[in-house]
Amino acid sequence: MRDIVSAIEETASRYPDLSALRIGRQELSYADLWDWSGRIAAAFGARPGRVGLSFAKSPETYAAYLGVLRAGGAVLPLSSRWPTSRVAHIVSEATPERILIDAAGSDPDAYRGVTIHQIADLAGGGAAARVEIKSADEAYLIYTSGSTGKPKGVPVRHGSLADYITHVVDLYELGPGARMAQVADLTFDASVFEIFAAWASGATVVVAAGLAWMAPVRFLREYSITHLDTVPSVISLAQGTRSLRPAALPELRWSMFSGEQLTYEAASAWKESALGSVIENNYGPTELAGVCARYRLPADSAQWTATSNATVPIGSVYPHLESLILGPDGTAAEEGELCVRGGQRLSSYVDPADNVGRFVSGLPPYALLGDAPGPDDWYRTGDRVRMEHGQLVHLGRVDRQVKLRGYRVELDEVESAVRSHRAVREAAVVMAGSQLVAVYTGSPLEASELKRHVAELVPDYMVPVSWEQRDTLPLNQNGKLDRASLEGR
Repeated sequence: MRDIVSAIEETASRYPDLSALRIGRQELSYADLWDWSGRIAAAFGARPGRVGLSFAKSPETYAAYLGVLRAGGAVLPLSSRWPTSRVAHIVSEATPERILIDAAGSDPDAYRGVTIHQIADLAGGGAAARVEIKSADEAYLIYTSGSTGKPKGVPVRHGSLADYITHVVDLYELGPGARMAQVADLTFDASVFEIFAAWASGATVVVAAGLAWMAPVRFLREYSITHLDTVPSVISLAQGTRSLRPAALPELRWSMFSGEQLTYEAASAWKESALGSVIENNYGPTELAGVCARYRLPADSAQWTATSNATVPIGSVYPHLESLILGPDGTAAEEGELCVRGGQRLSSYVDPADNVGRFVSGLPPYALLGDAPGPDDWYRTGDRVRMEHGQLVHLGRVDRQVKLRGYRVELDEVESAVRSHRAVREAAVVMAGSQLVAVYTGSPLEASELKRHVAELVPDYMVPVSWEQRDTLPLNQNGKLDRASLEGR
């Protein structure tokens, strides 16, 4: 695959009448999608730079996404769930040349100084001029939680995207007749696989819009989904609604899980419900264009290999990538931090200062690099792994990042938001069970007020659920904050 735009053009030429997109009762053929996106691309003109996309899960949004790529631009998804301050920071740092909004839109105060277009107003353009897409061109830009108290921008190049999509289309037998569930938020890199692997192959993207995903088993059955890529917590959600019954999902052929550790217990429950489905555990950060490693569970559960933490292995990295386990002494080891390099690796964060400490030199002895990594250097994922039975097993994080419903959350960023309230003196945020807990000191303050304050600074999924004010925060014997005692409150 040369680039994703050329791949989708070929799909639209070969299968013009097949369904490219379905949202509820709305459906777009490949011919309609290609025509609509072309008119949007023509309205932009060639190479519009970065384009912010404030989206709803509507046909207009998906046509606009493709239209920006066809024009040679890069898509910057902006969620209406984000507080205005976060959007404003991202827009200021990423400097998109224009913002696309749907009819609902979001707070325009976040876009000051940037030209705003309604997507519907761009559909009257003529034929789109063909723009040569180069491997080094940006395709999209996703922001993740950052340890410094601000989100980090990850630009993904067309070459990285093409390497990824080329590999997974054949791997998951995607093509005409396949129906891919589009579940992830567009600010989450899983959406890239859901949309573009389907469109590159002739499959149908079936969007879970509105509240449809609150009942995942019903959605999968109603729309005869064949391919699902989602977070393991969906299994718990389905179990909680008592809908995950044996043989409940007879048409599901592929079940890919990522974003969180997949336990064998959860995998077993899913297998009973989707008897004909292959189950694969995927792994990969946004900085590696999504997924970079995989492990396929044997069809016979008697052949499932036990691991030290009862989680399904993440397996091995893709064959076109290389991996290194970096030990605490800076040498290769059997257990340590997973580092990856190759065509899917980002070249640099939007802010080069975010590169510092995230890369190591390409050859031993491995050393931390500054703000300008070279193409052969290793990206430090921050994930701790161990080689067991010839497979990589995910053990947790080496830093303070956690995964919450598939989203990356830097606890330091949440703490920074809590501390920014004028009445707070100290704050600690920890993961207890499956929720965020905030403990703080300072002047008397209602938790509800502090929660509202934090909700204005970070996305809703990063706002702690539990709040506790104390006179002091606990310290360990070294005089440092005792986070372990807070986690076990």
